[in-house]
Parts: sequence; C-alpha cells; structure tokens
Amino acid sequence: MLDTERYEDLREVVAARAIMCVEGEGPLQYTGAITRPVLLLPEGAPEAVWVHAKAPRDRAAAVEALYTALHLATAHGPRPHRLADAEDLIVAELARTPRLVVVLGAHELRTAALEMLYGMWAHQVPGGFAWVLAGRSGKLESVLARPALASLRSCVLLRHRA
Repeated sequence: MLDTERYEDLREVVAARAIMCVEGEGPLQYTGAITRPVLLLPEGAPEAVWVHAKAPRDRAAAVEALYTALHLATAHGPRPHRLADAEDLIVAELARTPRLVVVLGAHELRTAALEMLYGMWAHQVPGGFAWVLAGRSGKLESVLARPALASLRSCVLLRHRA
C-alpha cells in the first residue's frame, strides 16, 4: 500500500533537489517505505541511484557504492585507487545528470561518509541531486545529531517514520 503523503513529499524533495529522511524499525520497514514511492515517480523524474554502503561503511565504502551505482566503471574503468579521483568522477556525473540518491542503512554510515555526501550535495553539485537517507528509527536520528553533521541535519527538508 502506498503512503500518499510520503509519495507527495518525495516528489517535493525531488523537485527541490533536497534531502529527506525515512526511518523504520528495521531494513524491511525503511527500505519498503521508500522503494514504492521511488518506483512510482513520474516519467522524467531523475533516475534513482540506490546506495548500499558495505562494512565498514566509511568514506571509501560510500565512494565505492556510489561509483558502482552510477555505473562509472563502464565509462572510466575500475574505481581509481585515490578516493579524491573517484569522488571527482562521481561529482562530474552527478553534475551532468540530475539523480535521486537513496542511501539505505544510512544509520550505519560513519561521519566521514555522510560529510562527503553532504559536501557533494551542498558544495560540489549544488542543486544537482536530491537524496534520501533511509535507516533505523532512533539510530538515524542519533547519527544526524553528531556535531560534525549539524549542517547536514539543518538541511533535511522532510522526515518520515514507516
């Protein structure tokens, strides 16, 4: 069953290229709460890029997940060894084509990974993509309460609990 309010809010976030948080008790809840609205976005909406950062969920893992999700290996080959080089390719791709970046399990990302994503969104590709942080209830709030993530937290446009 589609939560109409969540769908409408997602459309608003996509149009504004803003940030949305979706929380649920577990992976099935927060993943399910965002998957259907994303799949029902109208034709012409930015392509969704699904990011599943794997252990240790640090900056390198986030870069690897984005590089893979954006299919950059097709055009550029394997991910460059230097993270900065890979990040430059990711930024160029996000600037070239608007996307909706959906980060599943965002509560497990380390501060450096979230700072990197926020930096791309706010400074390197301003207005270039919308993103959704989906994670476990309570834990995602705790992660966003970290002092280093105050700027990110202040930019979250909408929050939903599944």
